[in-house]
Amino acid sequence: MDIRLTPEQEAFRDGLRIWLSSNLEQDWDGDRYRGPTDDVENFALQHAWERKLHEGGYGGLHWPTAYGGRGLGIVEYFVLMEELGRVAAPEGINSIGRELVGPIILDAGTEAQKRRFIPRIISADDIWCQGFSEPNSGSDLASVQTFASRTDDGWVINGQKVWTSYAQFSNWCILLCRTDRTVPKHKGMTLFLVPTAQDGLEIRSLRQITGRREFNELFLTEMRIPDSLRLGPVNEGWQVANRVLAFERGTTRLYRQARFAHELRGLARLVLSGAGNKRADKALLFGRLSARLGILRQHNLRIVSRIAAGEAIGPEASLQKLNWSILHQDIMADAGELLGDAFLEHPAAERFRETYLQARAETIYAGTSEIQRSIIADRVLKLPRARKEGV
Repeated sequence: MDIRLTPEQEAFRDGLRIWLSSNLEQDWDGDRYRGPTDDVENFALQHAWERKLHEGGYGGLHWPTAYGGRGLGIVEYFVLMEELGRVAAPEGINSIGRELVGPIILDAGTEAQKRRFIPRIISADDIWCQGFSEPNSGSDLASVQTFASRTDDGWVINGQKVWTSYAQFSNWCILLCRTDRTVPKHKGMTLFLVPTAQDGLEIRSLRQITGRREFNELFLTEMRIPDSLRLGPVNEGWQVANRVLAFERGTTRLYRQARFAHELRGLARLVLSGAGNKRADKALLFGRLSARLGILRQHNLRIVSRIAAGEAIGPEASLQKLNWSILHQDIMADAGELLGDAFLEHPAAERFRETYLQARAETIYAGTSEIQRSIIADRVLKLPRARKEGV
C-alpha cells in the first residue's frame, strides 16, 4: 500500500525538510536524540524543541483551526512524523498531550474543554501525563481501584497510580478512576482531567534501569476536583479510554519506523567502520531488519489511509504496537550481536546501549505483547476462546 502525495503535500514536505535543516542544531546527527542524561536538562531540551515546532507552524497540524490547529489532514501529519523520525529529531516532552489527550478531548470533551486545553497543548504551555496504570492494574486496566466519589460540587479521588511518564514535569494528568463498584468492572470507570499541582496529589519519581527518572508514582488522597474536569460521561471511561489506547497503539507511533531506520543506518555505519565482530552474515541480518521496517511502514500507511477515508482505528492497532515493539528490541539485540565487545566499550555505541535498555519496556507499556496477541486473536482473527479447565 502506498500514499501518493499531492503537489501541495509534496510542497509541504519540501518546506518541512528546509525548516528542519535550519532549526536542528548544526551538529545534530540523531545520536543525541534521547537528550542529556540529566532529567532536568533533558526536559528543557525536549520542551524547547516542542515550542520551536509550534512556532514553526508544525504544532496541532491536523487539529481544527478553531482551537489553534492548522486544519490539515492525516497525510500531512504522517509526513511530519516520518520526517521527524528520519532526522531523529527530539521527541518532545508532551507526547501524551499531543498524541493521546488532545485527540480524546477533541473526540469526547465539551466545547469548554476543547477551548481551554487544546490551544495550550499545541503551544506546549501545558504538559500532560497519563494516570492509568496502578500497582495491581497494568495491561488489565479494567481492574483499576483508584476511586472517585461524587459530591455536591464535584469529586473526591483516592488511590494510587504508577509508571506515569514525566509526571514530575507535567501540570495536567488524564486520570482513569472507578466511579461505581456495583456494576461490571468495564462499566464503572470515568476519566478526569486533573491539575498535578492540586492539593491531595503527591508525585514520586522512580529511577529506571537506564538511570533516568521518567516514571513516577502518583498518590491521591482526598483530592477534590470540580465536575467540569470530568472527560466524557460518568461510568463510560472504559469506552473513552479504549479510544485513547487505539490512538496510542496506532497513530502515535507513526514516526517510529523512520526513527528505527535511522538507528539501523547508524548501526551499519558503525559496523562498516570496523567496530564489532566479523560476522559473515551481517549483510543478511541487515537485510532482514530492513525488510521488517518496510512491513512496519506498510502498516503505517494502512492506518493513515483508513483514517483519511474516515474509518475508525479498531483493534488492528494492536498489530502495529506488537510489530514495532518486538522489531525495536530485535534491532537493539542484533546491535549487541554485531558489535560484540564494542557494544559495551565503543563511545559511538552509547546510544545503542541506552536504547537497548529502554526497549526492554516497549513490549510492556501501552499493553503487553500478550495482551496485544489476545486482542488480535479475539477481535481481528475472530478465533474461538480457549476453554477453561473443567469446562
